[in-house]
Amino acid sequence: MKKQLCLAAAFAIAVPAGHRALEGPHPALHYRLEVAGSTLRWELPSTFGTVKGTAAVFHGTIDVVPLSSGAWDVRSRIVVPAAGMRTENRRRDRRMRAILETTKFPDIVFDLRQFTGDLSQVTPGETFSVQIAGDLTVHGRTAPVQLPVDVYVFADHIEIAGSFPLYWKRYGIADPSFVARVKEPMQVVFRLRAVPEKVAGTGPTDLHPPQSTPAGLLSKPRRSEFRSRPTDLHPPPSTRAGLLPEPYRR
Repeated sequence: MKKQLCLAAAFAIAVPAGHRALEGPHPALHYRLEVAGSTLRWELPSTFGTVKGTAAVFHGTIDVVPLSSGAWDVRSRIVVPAAGMRTENRRRDRRMRAILETTKFPDIVFDLRQFTGDLSQVTPGETFSVQIAGDLTVHGRTAPVQLPVDVYVFADHIEIAGSFPLYWKRYGIADPSFVARVKEPMQVVFRLRAVPEKVAGTGPTDLHPPQSTPAGLLSKPRRSEFRSRPTDLHPPPSTRAGLLPEPYRR
């Protein structure tokens, strides 16, 4: 059960991995994923219903580094210990660990490689959609993953939500059927919370510096690209007025 969810989340969860042009010097930014407040799960169709699993333990980071050209270089990595995934059935969990060979391949890893979106929308209280692409490594084998994610911006953190189908045969994994017959694809669903951390040389107020972006430098996804995806799985949380700092500005 390649709970490659973590990627997702792909996640990653997560998040940006691209370039953003800025004016003036800016410090490097670092975000850390938090398990508390995050959800990383998967669903697998079977003859007796849907098998559900969760990844209760994972860790990841998002690093944003200003380049000499004035652009942002953003990268992310999310790691899920394969042996830590659970399905609420001990016998099934033991079989899952055996199939994934967790002793030999202990981690499921997602590395973000590409980001497409309009970062001018990174304003506390806003919700927007972007496209991400990266490499997902499961059972020692790596395959490309591409998916849309929804980004929720808060005063002190961001949340990244999305889902994607996962085909275990691409990772050289044996059929995970246990009693009930299962079939591909597995659906990975995630909502990850990322909090800013201080980077050497920055002050506490430097974590969200106001920024401007020259028009036309980023490819802004068309709204129609995301209308076909259901949004009720990740309803945008409400935010009380007056609790948010000054937003990013173009």
